[in-house]
Amino acid sequence: MSSTFHDNRVVSVYEPTVTGLPPLRRYFASVWERRPFIWHLARTDMKSQHYDTVLGFVWLVADPLLLAATFYLIRAVFKSGGSAEQNRYLIAHLIMGVSFFYFVRDVLQGAAQSIQKNRQMVLNTGAPRGVFPMVALARASLDLIPALVVYFLVHAILRQPWGTSLVLLPFATLLLAMFSLGVGLLLAPAVVFVPDVGALLPYIVRIWMYVTPVMYAASEIPGGVRPLLSLNPLFPFFAMIEAVIQGRVPSMGDVTASALWAIGALLVGTIVFLLRERDYAVRL
Repeated sequence: MSSTFHDNRVVSVYEPTVTGLPPLRRYFASVWERRPFIWHLARTDMKSQHYDTVLGFVWLVADPLLLAATFYLIRAVFKSGGSAEQNRYLIAHLIMGVSFFYFVRDVLQGAAQSIQKNRQMVLNTGAPRGVFPMVALARASLDLIPALVVYFLVHAILRQPWGTSLVLLPFATLLLAMFSLGVGLLLAPAVVFVPDVGALLPYIVRIWMYVTPVMYAASEIPGGVRPLLSLNPLFPFFAMIEAVIQGRVPSMGDVTASALWAIGALLVGTIVFLLRERDYAVRL
């Protein structure tokens, strides 16, 4: 008596190439096909943080508001006074700045730590590793939506200007997402191969926030200091968003710089991430 077993498992075989990169068209198509998987993981990650409960959702919205309130108190201590109009603008700017920087933080840190965080799935699934940074992007995007709803309510209450330039906000957000994802992809191999990088990353990102126009507006920066702070890659992104939110057309310089940083970071980050893709499982 004999029996036959049929093994339907798909075996992934990595073959060496000249550049070390996988076939890009097939790779990106494979990531795109896993959209439901990415969405499911993002939703599961949110539920693990209790964001599907009332208190969890309230905290999701309240967290950036509380940090903005803290920055406002700090500003009030060191720079008291100002007209009612200036104070209203400052409050709106702080909420806007914190909301978008939280988006940057969540995409960047989430993508950088995605391989390490999803260690078991990396070791036990044949999914392309690029799926996991995309989960971080999807999760951060879901978090940004309620934050923007709250911001625009505050924007209206504080009688901030509205303009047709607001149609550029999705474009500005897309560029910011590309840049943040690119930096996260660039750092992901470092987090896997040098675990201390993952431990230091939150502190580095926090320091980065203080040299970015979040606690202060780009228009407030003195002329002598502006060239130095403009070396920060995030500076043109936040200057552009600041102009859009205030109903002004952003300068072509900020738009161009943002686009170059976004495309460059995403291109370099993707190449570095893919070059080390086959080594992640070995090091984990």
